[in-house]
Amino acid sequence: MSNTLGFVVSLAEMEQFYRGGKAGQIIELMNRTNDIMDDVPWMESNQSDGHLTHIRTGLPEVYWRRLYQGTPPSKSQWSQVKEGCGLLEAIMELDVEELRLYGERDRAFRMSEGVAFAEAMRQKVAATLFYGDSNINPDEFNGLAMRYPAADAGNVLDAGGREQGACTSLWLVAWGAQAVHGIYPKGSTGGLSHEDLHTYMTQDAGGRKYQVVGDKYNWRCGLAVRDWRAVARIANLPVAALGRRKGEEGFIDLQKLTIEAKNKMPPQLRQKAVWYGNADVLTALELQNSDAGNVHLQYGDFFASRAVPVLHGRPVRQCEAIVSSENPI
Repeated sequence: MSNTLGFVVSLAEMEQFYRGGKAGQIIELMNRTNDIMDDVPWMESNQSDGHLTHIRTGLPEVYWRRLYQGTPPSKSQWSQVKEGCGLLEAIMELDVEELRLYGERDRAFRMSEGVAFAEAMRQKVAATLFYGDSNINPDEFNGLAMRYPAADAGNVLDAGGREQGACTSLWLVAWGAQAVHGIYPKGSTGGLSHEDLHTYMTQDAGGRKYQVVGDKYNWRCGLAVRDWRAVARIANLPVAALGRRKGEEGFIDLQKLTIEAKNKMPPQLRQKAVWYGNADVLTALELQNSDAGNVHLQYGDFFASRAVPVLHGRPVRQCEAIVSSENPI
């Protein structure tokens, strides 16, 4: 699987690729436990510890000229950015004597525990996509909040909330090879991988040994924002005020904010973007939609469903990785 042509795939497509025996075992149940993770396209990075990319920061100068007069040479400006990858890992150990209690159902019990590990890792990656901060934890990658950190930053709108630990955000993200995509280290396996460690001896806190069955799960991944215009953030949404209706004091006009947010994104990116908000924001969007004159939220066919909220033509995904306890920025 090469990224020489900017090849990006979803986790579901990766699973089909790896299932053919070209690499290690992939947790097949991941498809049932994905929300935002279903949307992220993944690309193999060009380095073992991250992805080196060039971002254009300025266009070349162009000139009107007269006959018999020359044209000055020019070139575009660009900067080099390295996106980091992190290694998320977990080891599951089950006492072999506990497994024996399940008899013929021992494999089903072990798999059920594995599903819990897969879900925990999915939630961790989803949270890191939004809130990862390598300054606080050098082992994780930087999420979107680190890249759009201030109310006056590009493509950030301020909803006015000022109470500490009582705000949330609504995000619009355009996925793609030249927009925003996930990365995994060069030469590694994309997606959540699993290794059967079989049986071995371990010890308890008192140094006494016993036999366990072990499973190792890991996920090498990162996030690349190739074009900063491919993300828009409505920040500082005061959670306590989201339920207020039009005409009430402190009403948050989500229609106005979302229109402004989507129009910060170029049309070619906007056409493939997805909204992400938690249950508090989604509930507020639906309640405001019931007010007279607010017809910005509809329901359409996305993600094999006929009941997906659609905001200004783009689907809305409920994502609980986005917390309602953000501090104002």
